[in-house]
Amino acid sequence: MTNPKLILATAAILVTTSVSSLFPQSPVSAATSTTSNIALTQGMTSSSVSELQRNLKSLGFFTYPTVTGYFGTITTQAVKDYQKAYLLPSTGIVDAATRLSIAHAVTKRTMLVDAMNFVRVPYLWGGVTPQGFDCSGFVYYMFNKHGIPAVRTTSKGLFDSGISVSLPNLQPGDLVFFAIAAPGVVDHVGFYIGNGQFLSATRSAGIYPQSMMNSYWGPKYVGSKRVY
Repeated sequence: MTNPKLILATAAILVTTSVSSLFPQSPVSAATSTTSNIALTQGMTSSSVSELQRNLKSLGFFTYPTVTGYFGTITTQAVKDYQKAYLLPSTGIVDAATRLSIAHAVTKRTMLVDAMNFVRVPYLWGGVTPQGFDCSGFVYYMFNKHGIPAVRTTSKGLFDSGISVSLPNLQPGDLVFFAIAAPGVVDHVGFYIGNGQFLSATRSAGIYPQSMMNSYWGPKYVGSKRVY
């Protein structure tokens, strides 16, 4: 699974790590994504292919040093790798579904870079502003800020939306859920940020990155959803 490498030996190390090291490639705004419905296939050369390569590079799938605008074997493999990671048919062809998925993934990657700016914002029950967040309030705020359709709801409400994603298939921006007060009863949500880590609003530290499978969170993990 292709994810940005996060240095998380301790949470303190992660917080002091620059955004550029968390997400090495600058995300490309999804707003600039082409709206053409023409499928992109191997052998094509166009500005749309250049845009595709830039987006895949920002997501960590296109590893060629430069953007060429030519859809060759390297681009085909990058598309297949993306499709496999995001549970799409691995055809190597950028059809409408793949194009939309990439646009969503780029938006979420941009959102996560921005989300790191809110580390240490304090916890506030019902909070949906940078003055204070609760866990679902933080998701609501970040989604709305980055143009992702959302309504203010609870962790359980978010858990009842989207499609289920298994642990091996998690991608940055997916939502991860936990049961803190009672086993199996969802009452906490955060953003998956890669390498087994998530970002959420906690009562003890406010907005803060955590390991999903440490001794505290691991036993409380309930599941994950992709809602965009």
